[in-house]
Amino acid sequence: MKQEAPKHQAPEKLHAQRSTAPSLGHLKFRGWSFFGAWRLVFGVSLVLGVWWLEFSSHAYPPGPYYVVYGTVRDQYGTPLSLAGAQVVLQTPGGVQLAAPIIPPTSIPGINYMLKMPLDSGVTPDLYQPNVLVPGASYKMVVVVGTVTNLPIEMATNYPAVGPWAKSMRVDLTLGVDSNGDGIPDAWENAFLSMLGTPLPLSSLTANTILTPDRLTLGQEFLLGTALFDPGQPLDIIFVGFIGASPVLQFPTVQGRSYTVLASPDSRHWSPVTFKLATEGLGGPTHSFYYAPGVATIQVYLAPPSPGTSQLFYRILVQ
Repeated sequence: MKQEAPKHQAPEKLHAQRSTAPSLGHLKFRGWSFFGAWRLVFGVSLVLGVWWLEFSSHAYPPGPYYVVYGTVRDQYGTPLSLAGAQVVLQTPGGVQLAAPIIPPTSIPGINYMLKMPLDSGVTPDLYQPNVLVPGASYKMVVVVGTVTNLPIEMATNYPAVGPWAKSMRVDLTLGVDSNGDGIPDAWENAFLSMLGTPLPLSSLTANTILTPDRLTLGQEFLLGTALFDPGQPLDIIFVGFIGASPVLQFPTVQGRSYTVLASPDSRHWSPVTFKLATEGLGGPTHSFYYAPGVATIQVYLAPPSPGTSQLFYRILVQ
């Protein structure tokens, strides 16, 4: 089984620079001048003699959003779904943006999505104070109740805002990571205890393999099954057929999303739809399953296309 990561143009606004001076249309009174001028925003000046007036409307259009998204996990690897929990973006300049943490029931493996409003950069002025520009530094924290948590991924580096209309996956993990391998100490200590292996955390990396399944510690952490059954983290069983639909059975762990992939040659994989056995053949069709808890489920896969001689299946866990 292989771990895989998943994969707006804001309307333009015209913002006027207000003045307390008397105004006439788009022109504002600037004062007396013997050799005054009308000055356009393009820098063209005409000497008129007595009054100096200036166009005061400036356009600061917003650019398309830059989006960061991903999964927030607690110190034991469980994706968060706590009511009121938030991901909060902060910049050295004081900008703050927030997005709620919600169960990944709409997009598999994603429990937060934060849209960063960006300025178009047409002028040096920002179209509003709480916007960013591509390349700006930021950090993200996770607020749960009254506690603000600095994720492991944000402990040392400030990421940079990407280009307009682009997106990036940024997973966030809570807890303490004393050995710097990206996995919380709490999970690693629990895993070593389950195995009965008294290794120091300093000897571990995310690529360390300690179980017969040959999965790395990083993969075990994402799967979540290791703490329940370290020797057999994801056992996929072909049960048989219901009509023309193949039936698979596999264990699930709280907060994970499970997508079934199929391939005719074990090289090129595509997602397939399925129905849950608990909902029957007449139930709704699913593209993935979000697990509310630890269980073993059966799924009825979409029947293979006519003429298909063989199909391979695997489970994508996010």
